[in-house]
Amino acid sequence: MRPEEAEWIEQMLHKHLLPLQLPLLVLREPRQDQAVSAPVVLNLGCGPQRSREVSKPFITQRTLKPLADAGYRIVNSDMVNGPGVDLCGDLGSPEFQKSLAQLQPTLVYFCNILEHLPVAVREGIPALLARIVPPGGFLVLTVPYSYPYHADPIDTYYRPSPAELIAAFTGYDAVDYKLVQSATYGDEFYASRRSRQIRRVLRLLFPFIAPRRWLGMAHRFLWLNRPYQQTCVLLRRPKSSA
Repeated sequence: MRPEEAEWIEQMLHKHLLPLQLPLLVLREPRQDQAVSAPVVLNLGCGPQRSREVSKPFITQRTLKPLADAGYRIVNSDMVNGPGVDLCGDLGSPEFQKSLAQLQPTLVYFCNILEHLPVAVREGIPALLARIVPPGGFLVLTVPYSYPYHADPIDTYYRPSPAELIAAFTGYDAVDYKLVQSATYGDEFYASRRSRQIRRVLRLLFPFIAPRRWLGMAHRFLWLNRPYQQTCVLLRRPKSSA
């Protein structure tokens, strides 16, 4: 996730979600005989805690903290277990899907994942998420639009426009969307240490060493003077959905 992408998500939270969704009951002191649970935000493919809090602290500050401060319960989920992962499991497992659906999440994040899924799996994601996002629930999707190859562990180079991504998720209402523009690779390259710049240039001479990593690094130079762009979409399942 890039800083501009996180900034857009934060804007969407304040515009569409935070003013509307938190039940007033959560803000009051519950009676002893009254069980109250905070609404859930499900962060799918959350990645390592260090990544979202240290390497890229804007992820936590912009996309999670505003919700936590408003009383939402953040549930981080990933296939790889580790610190900061609340639920670990394979999203393709019906049993795991059921456990996620039982959370009745008000909001689900599915960010920068679709481009890393095989085509057959990716095409089934809209229906899969419909089993997790309840009627009335929100879904945030982000996908690169103009961005270098980056295998994690693969990159199918799926680069949809906002309109194309919305069209792929039938059964949802489009609430908001934007093609978010970010920095260039040149901005990143020239801001780095000179030693790192030299290593990057020299690395171009050795494509036969770790070819996939070389491709990801070399491909970035095509964005030396053009900005990265991310497709960002906020969807909502209609309340009348079955």
